[in-house]
Amino acid sequence: MTGPLSGLRVLDISEGIAGPFCARLLGDLGADVIKVERPGGDWSRRLGPFPGGVEDAEQSAAFFAFNTSKRGITLDVDTDAGRESLAHLLATHDVVIAGETAGELSARGLGFDQLAAWNQRVILTTISGFGSEGPRAPWKWSHLTTCATGGWARTCGLPDREPLQAGGAITETLTGAFAAVATLLAVYGRRQHGIGDHVDVSAQQAALCAALFPSLRYEYSGALADRNSALGPGPSFILPAVDGYIGVNVLTPLQWSTMCDFLGRPDIAGNPRYAGSERVRLSAEVSAAFAEAVRERPVAELFHEGQTWRLPFGLIPSIAELLELPPHRERGFFVSLDHPVAGAVEVPGIPFKSTATQPVPFRPPLLGEHNNEVLTDRAEPPTWPLAALHSDSDRNPSPLAGLKIVDLTMFFSGPLATQIAGDAGADVIKVESVQRIDGWRGATAGPGEAPWERAPNFNWVNRSKRGITLNLADDRGVALVKRLIADADVVIENYTPRVMGNFGLGYETLRAINPRIIMMSMPGFGGDVSWRDYVAFGMSTEQMSGISHLTGYAGGPPLFTSTNGGDPFVGVIAATALLAALHYRENTGEGQHIDLSQVEACTLFVSDAVAGWTLAGVDPGRVGNFHPTHAPYGIYPCRDDGWIAVDCRNDEQWGPLAAAIGRPEWSEPSSPLANVPGRVACRGEIDAALSEWTRAGSHLALAEYLQSLGVTAGAVLSGSEILDDPQLAARQAFIEQDRPGIGVKHYPAQPYSFRYATPSPNRRAPLLGEHSREVLLERLGLSLPELDELEAADVIGTVPLAAR
Repeated sequence: MTGPLSGLRVLDISEGIAGPFCARLLGDLGADVIKVERPGGDWSRRLGPFPGGVEDAEQSAAFFAFNTSKRGITLDVDTDAGRESLAHLLATHDVVIAGETAGELSARGLGFDQLAAWNQRVILTTISGFGSEGPRAPWKWSHLTTCATGGWARTCGLPDREPLQAGGAITETLTGAFAAVATLLAVYGRRQHGIGDHVDVSAQQAALCAALFPSLRYEYSGALADRNSALGPGPSFILPAVDGYIGVNVLTPLQWSTMCDFLGRPDIAGNPRYAGSERVRLSAEVSAAFAEAVRERPVAELFHEGQTWRLPFGLIPSIAELLELPPHRERGFFVSLDHPVAGAVEVPGIPFKSTATQPVPFRPPLLGEHNNEVLTDRAEPPTWPLAALHSDSDRNPSPLAGLKIVDLTMFFSGPLATQIAGDAGADVIKVESVQRIDGWRGATAGPGEAPWERAPNFNWVNRSKRGITLNLADDRGVALVKRLIADADVVIENYTPRVMGNFGLGYETLRAINPRIIMMSMPGFGGDVSWRDYVAFGMSTEQMSGISHLTGYAGGPPLFTSTNGGDPFVGVIAATALLAALHYRENTGEGQHIDLSQVEACTLFVSDAVAGWTLAGVDPGRVGNFHPTHAPYGIYPCRDDGWIAVDCRNDEQWGPLAAAIGRPEWSEPSSPLANVPGRVACRGEIDAALSEWTRAGSHLALAEYLQSLGVTAGAVLSGSEILDDPQLAARQAFIEQDRPGIGVKHYPAQPYSFRYATPSPNRRAPLLGEHSREVLLERLGLSLPELDELEAADVIGTVPLAAR
């Protein structure tokens, strides 16, 4: 089968991780991606790891992981001849992916206005640390500094230790995934209006969208979250068992009491001392009790038995163990790609199955492998259907304006996918019931009247939607949701597979009602595996994907990232899959069913660790704040309990940094610290000197100073500092919304902006059942007496039954 993006032509001129991962996602789904490398190659070819530790540009695990499904050419686009060749290619391509700010590209003669002069329909996606506008747009960035500035490092780690980066390079892969979503939105919108667009993506904002809402928590409660990565929400724990670690995860009150019973401690569940938020405050006591209950039991026994109790327990596999998890082997998730130099290498494949298409990724290119094929090609112009061009002084409509989505998802991952669609103009109808409200309303509810309306997590992830209630355990509720689906474009749900069938809402039933419907199911492990009915939450998908295995201090246990776990990663991939399906339907008229595995989607973000193992035999495990080729690299103490992340990426940055800390001799050519291997070997000595220097300064001022020297650095920001951050303010990174009973709060916006596309109306998250009457009158034509009857029978309503 061809992929859903077949016919889309992409030029990837980015390097490293974020941009190439964006282009890889498009290529894996069928787009024709041309990787344009400078003559020396993408710098990730030198990143490794390599077989035997010997550098080889064709055997870098990092390059392999982020450049599948591309053809490759070499081109020096900073020369007149190179730009001429690029202009020729651009005439027949739809999208350009760049890993620089708009200003940096313009300085090279490759800005959007220049590209649009070559091809007015082109979509340029620029990906950078802080976005193309604002006072910090020129700042250097990395995974480490994005953890700091994006709100992750403040909460990742242990209270008596330094803040931690999350394992792997997942802020960068997350940024790349958001860029893929934004690119597809622009491509879809171009069908309607014909003109190209400039999409600009900020890594800092992407990280903020996945953080544990530090700024919202501060606004809602005045609390500043701090490090406690041994503790997840609920509370949840990663505990040592007899043969490894087990994720003991809960989120809802029912899961809490069930877990206490399962672990033989019903006395804890019934003790008012541990009621509500008190059990989080007393988490050390709870953890000790549960640790005693699991320490002599095998991990597999705990995991499988916990799942029979409907508890979202999680395994914490090594990379080798990750490859052998039964659902992955049953679904064929990992694909073996035969490379002419590296041999057979397994990498994560496509994390969903479709009834319409199932493309297969192919190996990354050798350096310049397709020069003759591509640079002599005289391809026809793009085949995507396009509307007539209009003046670029006009604002384009929102990309998904007019699209109708029925949203049956709860908690975070599914609602994030539909939030993205709603923010892009889709009419999203969120369906809950008074019998079973979205668990995110209760799990994070604040004090006061109607607590289910005071949950910051729910109120962020469910903006840009209308909300209705329908009891799907009642035939009348099922009949009504079927009528909504009959007129919809998309229905999305994240139940375990048995649930939709029990409701009578399986795909075959819905396709009979609406042949063009796109249905997305988001079970934890996939709908066609032996674990199909196992429960998964964000904490467990983070654990099961390898992220927890990679997160922690060197020599220490696995830790939570203290973000929203795997959910934001899954939600962005779900949005990517949904947009690809919409493109496919525009080309073919066909709907489809997408079966997306949440654990597979999350695993995609550690593709480099998987390739490192299968290509080079390297599992990095937990290394704390360490980088094999950057030094110094870490998070260092400042005055007033502040911290600063410093990532000295090369010798050019080392000279001014060494001088700043009063050790200029360390960068002299004769010094053993003048080169990266010497600095890595003497990391402890350098860290001690750097820490002594940073302790006297403000983390905010030091970040400004080091960046002025050209050193990659970022302050570890708290929730209040995020709200006051001048770069986020310049980027309009928060949406101001006034909610009844809550007042005005500031919710993180999407981490991308468009030059031409019109933002969707600013719609706050719905109150429970707020739009039931409006939607059922408008869409289905029900009468007022019929609505009154439904409300009397609790088929619809605005107050949870449990609160009456």
